[in-house]
Amino acid sequence: MKLSRLERETIIIWNEEEPHAEIYTYTPAVQEQLRELCAKYPGKVRMTAENGCGALTFALPKRWLRIVPPRILTPAQRDVVDRMNEAKRKKQA
Repeated sequence: MKLSRLERETIIIWNEEEPHAEIYTYTPAVQEQLRELCAKYPGKVRMTAENGCGALTFALPKRWLRIVPPRILTPAQRDVVDRMNEAKRKKQA
C-alpha cells in the first residue's frame, strides 16, 4: 500500500510525565535519521514499534527536540552570505 505525500505524516508525542518523547513517522527520511540515531546512541534512542504499513515509532530524550525559528539576517549579513554563495558558484563552474 503506497501512501500519498499528504498521508505520510510524522507525529511527535510529548507528555509532561515521561522523560522521553515518541516520534511516529511514515516519512522515509525521518525514519532513516532516527535509525542512524539508534545505531549511534543505542542507550538513548530506540525503535519501539512498527505498524506493518510503513510507520515506525521511536523513543528519544525530550531534551533532544527543539523548536528553532529561522535566523533573521541583517542586510549586511545577507550581503556577506550572497557574496560567499556567488564565490562558491564561480569556484564550482
